[in-house]
Amino acid sequence: MTRVSAGIIGLDEMLGGGFPANKIILVRGGPGTGKTIFSLQFIAEGARRGEKGIYLTLEEPLDSVRTTAASLGFDLENLEKKDTLKLIDGSQLVYKFSEETKRNYDSPKPMISQIVNQIMAEAEGFGATRLVVDPITSAIIHQRFPTDKRLEILELMKSLRRIKCTSVITSESSSPSENEFFVEEYLADGVIILAQTLHNFAVTKTIRIEKMRGTGHDDQPRKYEIGDKGLVVYNTEPVTV
Repeated sequence: MTRVSAGIIGLDEMLGGGFPANKIILVRGGPGTGKTIFSLQFIAEGARRGEKGIYLTLEEPLDSVRTTAASLGFDLENLEKKDTLKLIDGSQLVYKFSEETKRNYDSPKPMISQIVNQIMAEAEGFGATRLVVDPITSAIIHQRFPTDKRLEILELMKSLRRIKCTSVITSESSSPSENEFFVEEYLADGVIILAQTLHNFAVTKTIRIEKMRGTGHDDQPRKYEIGDKGLVVYNTEPVTV
């Protein structure tokens, strides 16, 4: 089996060597859990190995993403110049659709099709083997009904499989214990949950591999920290509170 390094210390060990290649990995977590940093480490590790990548941001403007990456030691602009990375700013598209939805709330337009078209246009001929969509939540937030949201996510997942990259998509969750049906968790090949809990005035961050098709993995929660180099997972230590 071909493996793709996550670029995160400790996580590859939990995965038995890395993500299975050409799979879709969902990274779900609440605010401040490090989803964007996770994505940047994944795409930067690919560039370090000479693997081309596409990064689509649907929430933060590209300048903000570049600043976050620079704080971790990743020069995205330089990677773009070397033709190793393509950055796509979808945040303005999300804003545009939000404004249109306010004016015509009874029939919000699907946004996923335009996002898919952008990804396809950039991927064609570029030779990318890694892809990030951060976060998928912004692409469906304008839809009121769960059925419409699920159909849009299904369209995105089908399109990502046609591209045949190892894809990381992020998704917001307000709480690690919320009991809601998330169709993206069923459609994704792998699901990684990032969570943080408060105990005795101290915050503990934990990562858990909820599923990973096609490979054995450590399914126990493990502590992680976010430092000046990004996420570090303590994969050999049990979580204690």
